[in-house]
Amino acid sequence: MSTSVVRRLMWRLRGSRSQEDDRRKAAAARRVAQARAQIRKWKARVTDGIAREQALVARAKAAEQALERVKHRVAVAQRETPSVEALEQTFSHRLRTLPARVGDRSQVGQEAQLLKVSASYRAALESVADSPDPTARRLQLDGLTWWVPVKALKNRVAPGRVGGQRLPYRGILQTRGVATGGIMLDLGANVGRMAIPRVILGDATVAYCAEPDPVSFACLARNVIDNRLRGLVLPDQTAIGDRDGSVRLLRAGMPSSFRVLSDAVDGTENTVDVPCTTLDTWVERLQIDLEAVTFIKVDVEGFERRVVAGARRVLQYSHIAWQMEIKPAGLRAAGDDPQELYADLRSAFSHFIDLNREAPGRRLRPTEELSDALRYIEPRDKTDILLFSGAGPAAGSV
Repeated sequence: MSTSVVRRLMWRLRGSRSQEDDRRKAAAARRVAQARAQIRKWKARVTDGIAREQALVARAKAAEQALERVKHRVAVAQRETPSVEALEQTFSHRLRTLPARVGDRSQVGQEAQLLKVSASYRAALESVADSPDPTARRLQLDGLTWWVPVKALKNRVAPGRVGGQRLPYRGILQTRGVATGGIMLDLGANVGRMAIPRVILGDATVAYCAEPDPVSFACLARNVIDNRLRGLVLPDQTAIGDRDGSVRLLRAGMPSSFRVLSDAVDGTENTVDVPCTTLDTWVERLQIDLEAVTFIKVDVEGFERRVVAGARRVLQYSHIAWQMEIKPAGLRAAGDDPQELYADLRSAFSHFIDLNREAPGRRLRPTEELSDALRYIEPRDKTDILLFSGAGPAAGSV
């Protein structure tokens, strides 16, 4: 083989190796570029992760600061709000003031007027029976003697309870802003569970109690007598409605559990006829000074619209706050439309508070919103509302 041929072969081999080296170099460069790109991507992710972590830390700090502010507001609100425990602690002290308050001449005069018109109260005072009723049972609670219908206890006596319920300290606190310092009218007073503690605590100077059910009234009257509340709590056995005369009560299986029957309902089984009067007539008959009345509680098992219909004169006294149980099913059972009651209340009051702590919406609202606000209790739930008239425009929120 000639020298020239050998040289050509060597150059070819060298060129092939050079091309292979170039390809290898190019592939290596690409891999390096890809690795660098991947590194840059991971660096960006790490940087982004660090930024996110810093943002989360900042948000956490801001949330902690906001939580501390909320805790501070709650602590301030708790310091400014009277507590149930405070009422429970002061109850026994207020109880000791009863003898001095019962001796007040004006209250003696108020009881004298009740005795003139209430045969049921006179009979209770004259009774010498050991128990006000065969179905009644006596309890001791917070220094007071309580007579309650036995079946209302569900055959059990729970410590600290009357008729299955605690004394209504929380309910008293809920209404204290607009319902203290004067005469209380308790319509549907039952055994006095609401009126008696209010009088003892001084939230009401005197409480006039209307209770139609004979068993509950008998217990109420004895609770007044046995606890030496004569002249401070003034009980009368009557229903309060839209007419003077009588109504039928339908018992719902146990003493103290009843509702007023609609006139359209026939039949007399398990019923009792009781006196009935309008609120206007009752107030006039007992010579109650409406200028001194600050609070009316209404719990009449669906007869609420009838109470309002018979209270045209009383409703003219716009300084009086009303607490009213609202149960649409009970209203319909008595033959009334809840919407008609709401319309009556809108005409009589400017504001209301739903006392259900779980109720939706603002706490203080204008009565124009009653229908919408109480839609959540349809069809068979119930709530209590506090109604009053304000001097200024409708409030926004509380």
